[in-house]
Amino acid sequence: MKRYLHALLTFTALALAIPAVASAHPDGHHHHNHQQPARPNIDWSAMPADIQALKTQLDQIKTEQKSLFQQMKSQNEQIREAGKALSKDKRKSLKQPAKQLIEKMKASKEAIREMRDLKRESWSSFHENAEKKQWAAAKTDMETIVKQKRQIIEKQQNIVRLQKQLITLIGPSAQS
Repeated sequence: MKRYLHALLTFTALALAIPAVASAHPDGHHHHNHQQPARPNIDWSAMPADIQALKTQLDQIKTEQKSLFQQMKSQNEQIREAGKALSKDKRKSLKQPAKQLIEKMKASKEAIREMRDLKRESWSSFHENAEKKQWAAAKTDMETIVKQKRQIIEKQQNIVRLQKQLITLIGPSAQS
């Protein structure tokens, strides 16, 4: 019974990498039906050129985030499949190093969540300032959003690196 519990705990620890990937999705959600309040459509062409340029940067970041998310999703599947192939003894031997990597992923996931909350606040401020045509303040908001999105990407890249480490850790073990 003790071995069974130990194996179950180890597999659970490996499976915890999955939520880290889901929460790192570029839109902040993945395959669930939570509705955020609809934002009013913005006529970007009516904005000053410097704000339009920042919007272009945001679009490029979003494209990069989508690519990162696909990579995280693919790696997560590799982790899941490799975890299923592990023997009880291999799971036991990998428990501690895997747990450390998973804890780092969780920390990155939590940091992403916090940054997203700040980004939402910045978007609200941007919308208010843009509506009032307060372009200097709107530009500052947009610069903040770009900076926040870049910080989120750094954390997502960190998750990708940690997943690769976990795959490397599990991979050879799953084959033997």
